[in-house]
Amino acid sequence: MTITPRFGEALLWAEALHRNQRRKGKNVPYVSHLMAVSAMVWEDGGTEDQAIAALLHDAIEDAGQSHASIAERFGAVVADIVRDCTDTSADTAPGEKEPWLIRKTRYVASLAAKTVQSLLVTAADKAHNAGDMVLDARSQPDMWCKFNAGLDGSAWYLLRMHQQLKQRLPHSRSVARLGEAVEEILSSEPYRRIVPNGIAPAVWAAGYAERNNHSQENTP
Repeated sequence: MTITPRFGEALLWAEALHRNQRRKGKNVPYVSHLMAVSAMVWEDGGTEDQAIAALLHDAIEDAGQSHASIAERFGAVVADIVRDCTDTSADTAPGEKEPWLIRKTRYVASLAAKTVQSLLVTAADKAHNAGDMVLDARSQPDMWCKFNAGLDGSAWYLLRMHQQLKQRLPHSRSVARLGEAVEEILSSEPYRRIVPNGIAPAVWAAGYAERNNHSQENTP
């Protein structure tokens, strides 16, 4: 696989865009996540365009960029992948996001229509996030409170992402890693404590969106 100067340019731009951002709840530069996702894309057989898109996959959602600004620097293919990795609505004002469950439900549903080249980047992103969560939770079981949906919602989202991605990318290393992380989350003691007796953890996780949508509908 040949690497051109474009990759180095993308790495420098990604570092500049996210320089002041940190991983959620940790004093770790956010660029570490972008570099890890890009590495996983390379290792999963991705192209340079996909590896560049991995470096920039949060540029629209969290760094104020647009499809046009990315396409101008790195081409439409990269910009299309980054757009496919973005779960915020194009109609949302810059810097604003819809409620977590709305965004994630819509994103999971959208996977069936996305290209395989985009899904390879998405799989690496979710696999790295999930693996990071699992490692943190081993030493800090209460760390789930720093995420918008907590342990219950996070388990649902990662389970649904794995189910969808496994169908489209059955041989992906990133999807396999995501699946391993989901299994550990569902079998963990903190998660088992929130699952009612007699219900399988995966079944309970799969029903999170329906439970919470129903709860919101019945809220005065």
